[in-house]
Amino acid sequence: MVVLSTDVIIALVVIAVVIVLVLLTILICCLCRQCDRCALWTRRVQLARDEADTKRQIDESRRELEEQAREHRIAADNLRVKYNLNGHSSNAVVMS
Repeated sequence: MVVLSTDVIIALVVIAVVIVLVLLTILICCLCRQCDRCALWTRRVQLARDEADTKRQIDESRRELEEQAREHRIAADNLRVKYNLNGHSSNAVVMS
């Protein structure tokens, strides 16, 4: 049987610790890359959700603006009928 001296044992332990540290560093780097991909995917989902909310708000604002414009046109038409400013046609009636 071979007997190892303390210097050889220490050298082997140091090499084993270095190998473990290298493997641990590689593992941590791989996990961080995976987390970055996950975070990137999460950011994309959040961005898509924000874009959908913004689009919905814009559509709602546009719909409200069109409703207000329609109400203003109706009020203007009513005033034209009331003061007979509708091109002198007596049969013009505004339906509300």
